[in-house]
Amino acid sequence: MADNKPATVMEKKVKGTTYVVSSFFNTAAKETIFDKLQHIAERDVDVVSPKRKY
Repeated sequence: MADNKPATVMEKKVKGTTYVVSSFFNTAAKETIFDKLQHIAERDVDVVSPKRKY
């Protein structure tokens, strides 16, 4: 990443504390964030309820 500017910056105030979140992403990435979250969810389901062999 040659450009160090964040893609988005979000500011949120919670109980008197202000949180500033900057996000970056790789423009050359092959997967979207939705693909990554889908893989994480699928792994979590496999851990919670492993496939049974009958």
